[in-house]
Amino acid sequence: MNKIYKLCILLLLTFSAFNLNAQNTATVTATNFEIINGGSNFRFDVHALRTSATPYEVGFATFVMQYAPGALNNAVVSNQNPRFSTGSSYGAMTTAVFFGQQVALQINYNPGNPGEELSNVPGPTGFGERMATITMDILLNVQANMVWDPTSSDIVTPTFAPVSSTYNGNYNGTLPVELASFVSNISNNNVTLKWSTSSELNNRGFDIERKSESENAVWSKIGFTEGNGTANEIKNYSFKDQNLAAGNYSYRLKQIDFNGNYEYFELQNEVIIGVPQKFELSQNYPNPFNPSTKINFSIPADSKVSLNIYDISGKLVVSLINNEFKSANYYSVDFNGSNLSTGTYFYSLISGSNTDTKKMILIK
Repeated sequence: MNKIYKLCILLLLTFSAFNLNAQNTATVTATNFEIINGGSNFRFDVHALRTSATPYEVGFATFVMQYAPGALNNAVVSNQNPRFSTGSSYGAMTTAVFFGQQVALQINYNPGNPGEELSNVPGPTGFGERMATITMDILLNVQANMVWDPTSSDIVTPTFAPVSSTYNGNYNGTLPVELASFVSNISNNNVTLKWSTSSELNNRGFDIERKSESENAVWSKIGFTEGNGTANEIKNYSFKDQNLAAGNYSYRLKQIDFNGNYEYFELQNEVIIGVPQKFELSQNYPNPFNPSTKINFSIPADSKVSLNIYDISGKLVVSLINNEFKSANYYSVDFNGSNLSTGTYFYSLISGSNTDTKKMILIK
């Protein structure tokens, strides 16, 4: 009897060890969270990786994430992994939203057919093969609080053997400011940007960025406008970009939260600054100045240009532009008077047959 008892214990331990070694396991990861389409949509990928030594086939699978109630809706699936969404073994993947706070991705296995083995190769992302991409509409400007619901998520083999899964990847960022409008107005070579928000949460402000449409142009920050933190009513903003050269320009806003999250909003139209229609010399700014000021001028046709500074007696003290060829455009020249004494000075612009002179005052 004692030998039989020991034999039963040995068989039980061996069977338990066999089941433990043969357990099907996987890691499922949500990644590549991003806000797209000017803050209208939220997108992320779902990856899966076999972590058990023994291969197994995938049957039905459901992946469920939950988020802040009412924040997202209208889930759309794309980039479906063809191994698990085509052929006789699988139908197309589907998505669904439950209770306004859960989104589910479903792998639809056709029973009676052989399944595909889940890969154990981490791949370039380290998360295994991508199963699909989910895109949703953003409804509320709130903290997303998107996390896995492991109790509602499940993977089984074609024979309904369970796959023990670990779920990684959450998104706790703030869904973006809801931009109601973003437009531009042009006056000569000055651009005024105007935008409004219908709601804000944790909004520190907006970087204003500009890019010329020349070859190899890059985005450059040209200013910053403070936000209104958290607001549930319409807020209006504006920014002036002045003294631009002729050319084509693009603009975008970089909305930044207090926690460092950000999102871009691009102006839909291209801003075109045409060549000047007339010869014009503007008053220097600032004036009076110490020691630097800016002189702006425009020429409507290609010509040789001179820009000179004279003292009160008419003596030439500085030549900023000396008979240089300039194409029709808007120009801005910086003048530093640190080597001059306090007093009244005149600056004169000559372009072809056009000339103009204005007075400026240096005060030290």
